[in-house]
Amino acid sequence: LITTESGGQATFTIVLNTQPANDVTIELSPDNTNEGTVLPARVVFTATNWNTTQTVTVTGKDDNPAVADGNTGYNIITSPATSSDESYNGLDAENVNVTNNDNDLAGITVNPTSGLVTTESGGQATFTIVLNVQPANDVTIGLSSDNTNEGTVSPPSMKFTSENWDTPQTVTVTGTDDDPAVTDGNIEYNIITSPVTSADPNYNGLDADDISVTNNDNDVADIIVNPTSGLITTESGGQATFTIVLNSVPTNDVTIDLSSSNTSEGTVSPTSMKFTSENWDTPQTVTATGTNDNPAAVDGNIEYTIITSPATSTDANYDGLDTDDITVTNNDNEFGVTVSPLTMLTTSENGDADEFTAVLNTQPTDLVKIGVQSSDSSEGTVSTDTLHFTPGNWNIEQTVTVTGVNDSDFDNNQE
Repeated sequence: LITTESGGQATFTIVLNTQPANDVTIELSPDNTNEGTVLPARVVFTATNWNTTQTVTVTGKDDNPAVADGNTGYNIITSPATSSDESYNGLDAENVNVTNNDNDLAGITVNPTSGLVTTESGGQATFTIVLNVQPANDVTIGLSSDNTNEGTVSPPSMKFTSENWDTPQTVTVTGTDDDPAVTDGNIEYNIITSPVTSADPNYNGLDADDISVTNNDNDVADIIVNPTSGLITTESGGQATFTIVLNSVPTNDVTIDLSSSNTSEGTVSPTSMKFTSENWDTPQTVTATGTNDNPAAVDGNIEYTIITSPATSTDANYDGLDTDDITVTNNDNEFGVTVSPLTMLTTSENGDADEFTAVLNTQPTDLVKIGVQSSDSSEGTVSTDTLHFTPGNWNIEQTVTVTGVNDSDFDNNQE
């Protein structure tokens, strides 16, 4: 049977082999109350229940919390039976052997042991170390990095005593830049926890888990475009600019071609740029120029894109790298209001109606109101006296209904 110091239980059963003439009582007790308890403390068998097994439960105890004493054996003592049945009186059943498993095994808890990230720019990460149980003597754990080109550790060692053993101690890992401006990617390394040195045999030589860390490269090959949206050109030749720069020094020249997705709306200059190991960190300016796709024609504000083609280079880190394209809006320079139709609307004095629509040619920056009225309300009326256009609905046609009015005069058809 096995119990545990955390209260784990085990059970056994007792039953008589034959029917007694009188009650049979058996007392039960542990021989080491520091390791376990027993319930019930006695069992009684009668002429009625003699052949019904009775269950006894043994519960483990923690003899000395936080002290590692190993798995300890103890016994449940079955005292000699007492009964007025001479066949059973004094009969002594076998004692029951139990092992109480220690829950205070010497151990070292490291948290976390993975997922830590440092950076080449000196970014740090931390983890903690704490002992699981109180040591009998001081415990020293050495710490080191298996790749100091990627990261260092502080402190280089830590000591736990019988006083501070249960207080987590913090370890700091700091990333280092192995080769500034050279792209080598994100590199994994380890913080090594050396085997414990201690006069406590439970701890001496115990080796905690090492800690895996990733040092993120701050020289990752990348192409930075700023900005990538919000640019505005105009059909009257208005321009907008953005810049392109590399994130790390390339080992060979990097060429990026540029083009417009719609040359009817805008062009780009230059159409190609080159970055070298000397100018890689100098932003180069690109200019987008709006064009008038159809002078005097109203087509509204049109979005187009400056396309950055994948980079070409014999540097494998940059070759094929494709950065974000740039969105540009070419604002229409043909402002106005389009009304349709302007003629040939017909109403009648019977109340027949006709309608026309109005819409803005270009997006306004604020509310636009257009008044609407009939020149002769005795012949016809309009459904609204004001049209409202906003930056949100400027390109949605609004309808005006014209309804004929009966003036009661024989005046023929009136305009």
